[in-house]
Amino acid sequence: MGSGRRPVEITNMRLYHALPAIKLILLIAGVSVGVVVIILYGFPLIEDLIKQVDPRERYKPQVEKEFTTQQHETTEEEYQPSEMYLADYKTKNDPYISGNKIIFTTRVDKEDKLYRLDAVGVFNIETQEAQMLPNVEKKYDNLLSPLLSGNTAVWIDSMANGGGRIVGYDLLTNKQFVIKEYGYAMPQLSLDGDILTFMQWAGDTRQRLYAYNVATREAVTIRLFDTEVGNSAADVSDTDMVWSEYKSDAGKKSAALKRIVFSEGSSQFENYDIGDDVYEPKTNGKDIVFATTHDITSGDLMLSTGGSEPVKIAENVLNYDVGDNFVAYTKNDTVYVSFTDQQKTVAVTSEIAKTLLVGVDGNALVYYDITDGILTDEVVMYVTIE
Repeated sequence: MGSGRRPVEITNMRLYHALPAIKLILLIAGVSVGVVVIILYGFPLIEDLIKQVDPRERYKPQVEKEFTTQQHETTEEEYQPSEMYLADYKTKNDPYISGNKIIFTTRVDKEDKLYRLDAVGVFNIETQEAQMLPNVEKKYDNLLSPLLSGNTAVWIDSMANGGGRIVGYDLLTNKQFVIKEYGYAMPQLSLDGDILTFMQWAGDTRQRLYAYNVATREAVTIRLFDTEVGNSAADVSDTDMVWSEYKSDAGKKSAALKRIVFSEGSSQFENYDIGDDVYEPKTNGKDIVFATTHDITSGDLMLSTGGSEPVKIAENVLNYDVGDNFVAYTKNDTVYVSFTDQQKTVAVTSEIAKTLLVGVDGNALVYYDITDGILTDEVVMYVTIE
């Protein structure tokens, strides 16, 4: 499917994220997607007040059932993971799989005592060879969070003390182009087809939600937020994009899902009512996975299929992402996959290894083997989920 996404809340800073062609004619034509959302809660609120029911309870996710946690005993052999082995490059930072390629950033300048990431490589799964992209110009300190969709790559050229720029790269012409400079926190990028989305701070109390067409190199501001608590990162698929808007009212924190649907060259809001505890949502176009707390390690991981009542997948996970028909997540140093048909959950990695999910695209995922406890010569594994 080509969705550029990163799992949420990986604690190592070097794994910070930091996710089919769609034609947002509406965006390119300059027609804003910032549509006023109709407030639908008036009548239910009156009903709750009459019945003396706390209206907040109406919109909390109701867990009807949980996935089975039974796991295959031979899952590692069943899925047959492969290693992205590179003899010449020990550092393989932020690997992201897209089709038969894995993009990553690395360190080429061996004389740099600060161990900064200065190059972008693409590993070909079929040939088992990696090529460093030519004409990559690093302006700041580190190249991070690379994504790949078709013949376009994007990454972040980050300053160590804050700020930086989002960069694009055409793999056919081997030319780099600047998408946007930023002065505050590093944005998390999501790329699917030609559309790149990201949420960016523009001061202490202002955020902007952007969509950028990497083919036409045109951008649009979808929403402008005056907020002190911020919002989640945006996530895009070939048919929709999602994010959560956070609120804090008298100490009560909440997070509401927002969703824009793409159809036949147009786009519109189509929000699912799946509760007021929807943090860091991820979408594959038909399923939405999210956490029930901002600190996802202390909450539940939930799945809503087609806007249906959310079901609980797991709890206290470290990070997560969604593929075409599964949700992948890290828990207790193991990478798990829960299929969205709610039939089973399996452990993809061995119980004797320590692993960390890095990213998911379509029917494939990539993860680190961190059994040795360090990430100086990264062991990068990838596997297809059939």
